[in-house]
Amino acid sequence: MTAALIYTRVSTTEQVENLSLDTQEQGCRAHCRREGLKVDRVFREEGESAKTTDRPQLQEMLAYCEAEAKRRDISVLIVYRVDRLTREVHDHTVIRATLRNCGVTVRAVTETFDDSPSGKFIENVMAATAQFDNDLRSVRTVDGMKEALRRGRWVWQAPLGYLRTDRHAPMSMIHDPDTAPLVLHSFEAIASRRLTKVETVAELTGLGLHTRRGNRLSPQSLGKMLNNPLYMGRIINLKWDIDVEGDFVPVVDPVLFRRVQEVLNGRAPARSSRAHDNPDFPLRRVVRCRQCSSPLTGSWSTGRSRRYPYYRCPKKGCGGSNVRKERLEELLVNRLGEMSLRAELLDLVGAVVKDAWKERVNASEAAQKALTAGLWEVEKKRDTLVDAYLGGRGIDQATFERQTKRLDNNEAELRNRIDIAHPTEVDLTRAIDLAQAMLVDLPSCWNRLEPQHRHQFIAALYPAGLTYEDETIGTVENPWWMATSDAVAGESDGLVPPTGFEPVLPA
Repeated sequence: MTAALIYTRVSTTEQVENLSLDTQEQGCRAHCRREGLKVDRVFREEGESAKTTDRPQLQEMLAYCEAEAKRRDISVLIVYRVDRLTREVHDHTVIRATLRNCGVTVRAVTETFDDSPSGKFIENVMAATAQFDNDLRSVRTVDGMKEALRRGRWVWQAPLGYLRTDRHAPMSMIHDPDTAPLVLHSFEAIASRRLTKVETVAELTGLGLHTRRGNRLSPQSLGKMLNNPLYMGRIINLKWDIDVEGDFVPVVDPVLFRRVQEVLNGRAPARSSRAHDNPDFPLRRVVRCRQCSSPLTGSWSTGRSRRYPYYRCPKKGCGGSNVRKERLEELLVNRLGEMSLRAELLDLVGAVVKDAWKERVNASEAAQKALTAGLWEVEKKRDTLVDAYLGGRGIDQATFERQTKRLDNNEAELRNRIDIAHPTEVDLTRAIDLAQAMLVDLPSCWNRLEPQHRHQFIAALYPAGLTYEDETIGTVENPWWMATSDAVAGESDGLVPPTGFEPVLPA
């Protein structure tokens, strides 16, 4: 008896649960009984879209055909409808060709066609119809999403701090009572400049905030969260020209949100360093406990007749780091000696930095040009809007004011980004000379610096921080000057020093 394979597919988990797969399989088995075919194997695709062929069961079925079709006398693949196999004409052609090479043809339970010229034509029409139907649904779905967004309803997964509601609820999202306070806490920590992004991530993790998948937040994911206008209650989608007030309650006040943007863009006034940058402990917040990644804090312990300075891990129960100030700073000086740059590489490093700086300037100028073009587009839209309003072409005052406000916001944002993109004025020759003098003898530079300048010095050299454990101080990642040195030695591109750092060596 000739053997057949059965392939069934649904796109969503809801269809899996409502027995759609079982219905397809029953219909396919009944078809095999009528045609005298023996069912060799059933491949069930649960919750996979037909827009792609990268489906586990489909790929397994094709591999099975290539390996077993001739040996097991498999000549037919049965599907309930052609669109269960794929909804793309090109994919259908590729799948059919692969099956044909294995000696396997396709038959559908609810559609009639064969391998005759007219049958192939009908099959192709069915495949094209499936794609047309899918494309039409996509357009309708996107149009529906756009309209929902314009009305202030969020249509995708809720970000941290929010929960999605029922589609009939008056608000599309509500606050998550567990995570919304922590999200607000992160905005307040950054706005006050109390913590850096890395420190905020560590604090939030300690307070129990994780991603939707239960993973630890990263500085990058925190940065995306802090830049998300949803948290101040606005839905902004530049691709679809949408900027509206959401139907949900903001997690943060717009003033606080804008304050955070100023801090992230380096436009906020510098915070007072008195609380954190204690000159007695220049490695405070720069060196981290290797066991728990918490930034070390510094404090004085009182003995019988004097006080002793210590760096400690602040996390309760960790006990990973507790080291005398003198010892930790001695280890740092030794590390600086190991990482000082060889004199013969100084000129080469200077050349690499010049090339990298030139690329940075070119990129800044290109960004400015693109942003300026966007500014002109905003002006054109404003002129068109004014002409339509004054000409009485169907625009009422409320619409005019709303669109004018949107254009004003767009213009302010573009001007802000143009200011940020403007390349920093730097005396590159002097900066390279200073850097070379510093990098060739890092321990001497450290020893000559005033205590209040040492924290900035180390933070600039090691932007990713240092770690300490068991009389060993190490780096989270190689500092930029070592990467540049290695790249020069290997005749490859180097890295650029941290933006805005121009050390001033003492006399």
